[in-house]
Amino acid sequence: MTTQKTVALIGNQNSGKTTLFNALTGANQYVGNWPGVTVDRVVGRVSEKDLAIVDLPGLYSLSPYSAEEVVSRDYLTSGEYDVIVNVVDATHLERGLSLTAEVLAMGRKTVVALNMMDLAAEQKITIDEKELAKRLGCEVIPVCAANGKGLELLLKAIEEAKEPAPLKVYPEVMEEAITHIADMLEGDSKGVLRFVAASLLQRDKLYSRRFDSEDLQIALTTERAKIERELGDDTESLMATYRYNFVDALVKACVKKTPGLGRRFSMKVDDIVTNRFLGIPVFLVVVYCVYYLAVSTIGTMATDYANDVVFGEWCTNAAAAALENSPEWLRGLVIDGVIGGVGAVLGFVPQMIVFFLLLAFLEQCGYMTRVAFVLDRIFRHFGLSGRCFIPMVVASGCGVPALMSAKSIDNINERRITLITTTFVPCSAKLPILAMIAAAFFPESTFVAPGVYLLAIISIFVTAFILKKQAAFREDVSPFVLELPDYHMPKISNVLRTTYERCMHFIKKAGTIIFTTVVLVWFLSSFGFGEEGFGMVEVGDSMLAAIGTAIAFIFAPLGFASWQCAVAIFTGLLAKENVVGTIAVLLGLGEVAEDDASLGMALHGEFTTDAAALAFLTFNLFSTPCIAALGAMKKQLASGKMFAFACVYMLVWAYALALIIYQLGGLFAGQVDFGMGTVFALLILAAIIALVVRPEKARADLKIAVRKV
Repeated sequence: MTTQKTVALIGNQNSGKTTLFNALTGANQYVGNWPGVTVDRVVGRVSEKDLAIVDLPGLYSLSPYSAEEVVSRDYLTSGEYDVIVNVVDATHLERGLSLTAEVLAMGRKTVVALNMMDLAAEQKITIDEKELAKRLGCEVIPVCAANGKGLELLLKAIEEAKEPAPLKVYPEVMEEAITHIADMLEGDSKGVLRFVAASLLQRDKLYSRRFDSEDLQIALTTERAKIERELGDDTESLMATYRYNFVDALVKACVKKTPGLGRRFSMKVDDIVTNRFLGIPVFLVVVYCVYYLAVSTIGTMATDYANDVVFGEWCTNAAAAALENSPEWLRGLVIDGVIGGVGAVLGFVPQMIVFFLLLAFLEQCGYMTRVAFVLDRIFRHFGLSGRCFIPMVVASGCGVPALMSAKSIDNINERRITLITTTFVPCSAKLPILAMIAAAFFPESTFVAPGVYLLAIISIFVTAFILKKQAAFREDVSPFVLELPDYHMPKISNVLRTTYERCMHFIKKAGTIIFTTVVLVWFLSSFGFGEEGFGMVEVGDSMLAAIGTAIAFIFAPLGFASWQCAVAIFTGLLAKENVVGTIAVLLGLGEVAEDDASLGMALHGEFTTDAAALAFLTFNLFSTPCIAALGAMKKQLASGKMFAFACVYMLVWAYALALIIYQLGGLFAGQVDFGMGTVFALLILAAIIALVVRPEKARADLKIAVRKV
């Protein structure tokens, strides 16, 4: 009886690793042309060969910068596998073989899978696999994971894998230092120890903290000083330099390149889309086209049909006919609560389908990688990297998929800041609130919408500045290393699967959390305690009105203190779609559009100044997102304390912005008198400025605990 073998699948991001995993195991993992798709190790099985395949997060080096890379490095050093399969993109050998050199230094059974050989052939790249295998000292198998070519040879090589021959990568003085440190450690295999020693010589603090031997620390310091004295440079730079020299020699001996049509096309397009001057304008044009198709034309027509015909007529009329002889409360629950509430949310699905189709196409054709590259130099000034912009773009459609897409950000603190700030970008559910206030108070002005998006950008950057100086978020911005894959036409199946998964996630939330919320809101607004006891009452006498009256004082400094506004904000915290409808119903107007004239007149009676209306808009836009988005945020943060902090921070930030807009903006506009509220607003503004400009404290080096052994 054969023993099951475990195979560790390792490789650069975007090397086709997950595609190969799917081809070997039949698993249905998401495959994209965006680095960072795999963010945790996934296990699949090849039953006919009795193999367990572990798909590890992509990485470029065994000295990790991110939490995902730590997952891969820690698994490799654990030794809980039999064979390593190093997936290398045949079209980018220089980058892939650098990791290969580090993996082979571990001395474990290794097979190199040269993936994307079909693309290499198209690009006129010829690779001498036999010579490459001879120089690496392990089996090199050409494969094409996308169409399944070479998989049988790869499986055979895995079964027959042997420990690689020693590589001569570093000069003798460095090899001696690595061996010396490795010999001092006990309880592990020689190959893994060599890697550990190499990592220590590269000042890998994340790993070196695990070793508390004083003798080891002394030896490490001694050997590092010896190397740096003899070779005249720091060990980290030296090891990288020698490794890349080794790779350059390999490529020169084993690879011949004649730029093909696909590569030449990608290079010519990149001359435009990654140009430092043209890159951002091109991106804005692309975004405009996406939103024109998804929001202004195709998506809107489908959404209008869903709202007006499917839910507005068919579902409503069918429910009214079916419940004609039913109690009033049941008709109200089904028609006003379920169809009116959940239907309003599901009505956005057609827009989201169009938007997600276009976004998936841009992701998988390779363009979104270029966007992150172009924007990285801007975001880096604020403690973020270019990857952080992608969730913010998605958030303009819906916060849920935006928060889910943040998993591709490798630096844990960048991801946390992105998760906290992403929903500052107004999503489609917030746009009706913006339209309502703009139509009622600023009908002739065009500054409100651009001003809101500008305020969102400022909020993101200010928050990043503030948080990155705090201990819990203090970490260097991760090096933004990624390959720019050649442009290619995505598989229709992958685009459709991605769109389906994102839309189904939204629909499931609408069918659970939002359904529960709208039913609860309907119940609270329809029932209360009257003269005859508990029962259905007018909305002004309902439990919802009582709740609103109890919390209305909180918003008095923001310029509005009616229970109707308080209730609208409360329902908006559950789902932003509720704000306009809640305001209309509570003001006795029934179902009206956000730009309806009667709604505008009623709002002028509710908000006595333009500053108060803007404060109401600001709080709703920048406070916590809907319940569905909060659920996605909690899952991605993976920390109850961090999630609680995020919720509190967003509420405090929204309140602070609204207070500043009403008190200071109203004062300058002559609509608000100077008072204690103005003083508090000035103090809050001063505190924000102080937090932004204060110098960051010098970061103490991580100390390694030592003890006598």
